[in-house]
Amino acid sequence: MSEPKSVATEKAAAPAPAVQDKTKQARSLTYGIFLAVFILWIYSLWADRVTPMTDMGRVNGEVIRLAPQVSGPVDSIHVANNDAVSKGQLLVAIEKAPFELEVKAAELALQKAAQSYHADSASIEVAKANEAAARAAANNARMQVERYRALLKKGTISRAAMDDSLTQLQTAEASLTQAASTLEKARFEIGPRGEDNPEIQAVLNERAQAQLNLEHTELKAPANGVITNMTLAKGNYASAGQPLLTFINTEQLWLTAMVRENSLAYLKRDDAVKVVFDAYPGQVFTGKITSIGFGSSGNGNLQANAGTGLLESPTSQPSAQRFPVNIQFDDLPPGVSPRYGGRAVVAFYPGHSYLGERLADIWIWAWSYISYVS
Repeated sequence: MSEPKSVATEKAAAPAPAVQDKTKQARSLTYGIFLAVFILWIYSLWADRVTPMTDMGRVNGEVIRLAPQVSGPVDSIHVANNDAVSKGQLLVAIEKAPFELEVKAAELALQKAAQSYHADSASIEVAKANEAAARAAANNARMQVERYRALLKKGTISRAAMDDSLTQLQTAEASLTQAASTLEKARFEIGPRGEDNPEIQAVLNERAQAQLNLEHTELKAPANGVITNMTLAKGNYASAGQPLLTFINTEQLWLTAMVRENSLAYLKRDDAVKVVFDAYPGQVFTGKITSIGFGSSGNGNLQANAGTGLLESPTSQPSAQRFPVNIQFDDLPPGVSPRYGGRAVVAFYPGHSYLGERLADIWIWAWSYISYVS
């Protein structure tokens, strides 16, 4: 009776080694996973320093809110929303009639000022003639006195005649002084001669301003770019200084990547980068760093205490801050045209690890497809 029980016991104990093997395999797999995760964690810390990557890249550029410098109703619109425009191209025209009248009025004022200037010049010539006549009369009276003085010594003339000649001299000299003062006053009132004359200059400035205002009735593209977010219609009133159009300069696009401060240790100007755009899957573009931001306002770390003026220490969100790193594209292939605000993934190559950069090549290649489908 004992033999069958023994056989049953052996049969029950037989699966034990197989269960142990499976347990060992599961334990080995778990250890392997933990080891792989640990290695990836160590690699991510190392790569974050020597070959950092970020998916917080945005295409940046010059965005200009085009505003007129004069006010008036919109007379015509020569561009549609999202149209590509070239430098100097006419975009919007403001009604010109009032400004043309200002130019005409300034030209008439210039003619009037010229006439007044010529009249003042004539008065100066008259004053010069009067001064010359008074000077001649004074010289003649002076010589007359000298002759009478000699004749008085000889007794040829009376003392009364001598006194009359002296009176005539005094009168002539007073007339000369008055004529000279009149000439000086006329010269002072008319001011400098020619175009340096203040009155002429003032009218010339008014005409130049009127002509400039007339030119400003035409709003033109400041560079090659795109007009976007346009809601303008003919007949709208354009106010000076109030934006009418949004212009994006397509010739001055760059990439701004927000990089954690932990990753900035080895980055410097002119370091190479590789870029992936969501709009161009499977393609990797190159560029270089042009500048690295020197400030961040995150986490309240730039907030000053109103009472002491000292910077307040952050009490929340103690994570590393991100700083802007500006990147200039290398020559982009034909047909590649990044759009303002477009997202990009950026890998940096500061030249501190050959192995790290080759691994970064693999990651950025993979991201060129992952970012497109994510």
